[in-house]
Amino acid sequence: MFASLALAALVATTSTVSATKLYVSSYDGNITTFDFTKSANATYNLALLDRTTGCAPNPSWLQIDLRNRNLFCLDENFQSTTNASLVSFKISDEKTGGSLKKVTNTTVPAAPVHSVLYRGANGTQLLAVAHYTHALTTYTVNPLTAQFTLSQNFNFSMSAPGPKRQQPHPHPHQVVLDPTKKYMVIPDLGADLIRIYYIDPITLKISERPSIDIPKGSGPRHGVFYNPPRTVQQRDDTHFYLLTEISAQILPFNVTYLPNNGGLTFTPIGKSVWAYGTGMGLDPAVAVGIAPAEITISPLRNGAAQLIVSNRNATFFKDVKNPDPKNSTAIISDSLATFTLPSQNTNANGNSTELITPQALTPAGGLYPRSFAISPNGDMIAVGLQ
Repeated sequence: MFASLALAALVATTSTVSATKLYVSSYDGNITTFDFTKSANATYNLALLDRTTGCAPNPSWLQIDLRNRNLFCLDENFQSTTNASLVSFKISDEKTGGSLKKVTNTTVPAAPVHSVLYRGANGTQLLAVAHYTHALTTYTVNPLTAQFTLSQNFNFSMSAPGPKRQQPHPHPHQVVLDPTKKYMVIPDLGADLIRIYYIDPITLKISERPSIDIPKGSGPRHGVFYNPPRTVQQRDDTHFYLLTEISAQILPFNVTYLPNNGGLTFTPIGKSVWAYGTGMGLDPAVAVGIAPAEITISPLRNGAAQLIVSNRNATFFKDVKNPDPKNSTAIISDSLATFTLPSQNTNANGNSTELITPQALTPAGGLYPRSFAISPNGDMIAVGLQ
């Protein structure tokens, strides 16, 4: 199975003067390294450089630390319902093609699906991992060697199942840092919560703060922070866009910081929008079964940022040119939805608000787009198909 078919295919990039490296995980057991180049005549080439099974059997999320040339891989290990693996690699220098050399691995709780790397004081690092089987773990990392040690383990519970069949238990699905790098935010698909944790910059220990309730049955999956450009230094102009998998919406919030590191508040702003962009002429009735997966914000262009969402089972394109130049048979495709985020707007009361405007709907290049990554200069997207 090639990486584009991976259930949690992750595409991560590192950049050099001559090329961009593309690291792709696949549930067939491989992490594959590609060289992505652009020629003088504006043609593109994707060349296979290296392949490793060092994160087998089922590698999923990849976390790159380019500064120290480290890569961390989460192996979901479908053969076990209790255990999985965390694996670290060193990335070779450009002369040897950016290949991966395995450093170490350790057993972790089942179903690791997402991670984030935090840099503390004196060069220390913390890797936090969200586990779909209701857990959050953290690891202290030696950035020079890519060795790591378990630091904390949190297990979540619910008093009763949620209203949807996908919500029998807590399902933390992402770990993301806020813009100040003081907090970790964890959307919990099963519990309809955004969990908040404060990070001690010296000890690297995290401590829970009050969670944010999300409408029942929404299934919060991933989210992204955004600072409107004209107020990037103002803490009260931080926004968070939450992508819900079950209700297929984007929920916009204004984020404020409680005193004395007491946590975050999320206040709804504007209106939620359908993740598949009904403003582009789509009937909400066709949304049954659509499962949004990833959300990110592109680099700022012409004073406005773009919010991009991948939508699985949103097969609006029935006659797409085959990406294989040797195959002329047209394919069907799910979608990537793009929304514009104006730099900042003010409502009649003088309060800032962030308007989400549907912009475009684009073929994802196949079915079930899960993860995707934007190239360093912001003009290309690599998509992993589930």
